[in-house]
Amino acid sequence: MELPDLLSQIFDRVRRDLDFSLFLSALQQNNVAYYIYYLPTGNIKFVTNTDAVVSMKSNRDLLIVSTKINLAKIKLAAKKHFAGESGYDEFCIALAGSGVFKWVTDLNDKKRRYWSVDNILLYVDDITCPENAL
Repeated sequence: MELPDLLSQIFDRVRRDLDFSLFLSALQQNNVAYYIYYLPTGNIKFVTNTDAVVSMKSNRDLLIVSTKINLAKIKLAAKKHFAGESGYDEFCIALAGSGVFKWVTDLNDKKRRYWSVDNILLYVDDITCPENAL
């Protein structure tokens, strides 16, 4: 299976099952160093540990990103989503409404960074990686 198709399946599975440990492990097994998720479009850019780039286009409707930053809502949206208390679409809508334009998940330093339209770093949180995948 080609890497773009495989990455698409991995993302579809995590959106449905909210199994973040399995998701991160699958990305690592496929040599992904980090990925950038663009909230307005839903498009994703993956960068591998060998600097190869794979782009994945979304078919969902556009989201409008607020120009008003609300850090408390960003933190709450992340906390709820990664605790399994909110679905993927709800998470994306909450982030866009709080001023997040994109997030970058770095599997090497285990951080997720949320950025504004003006490319200002808004918030950084830790990602949870399965111990055996590292």
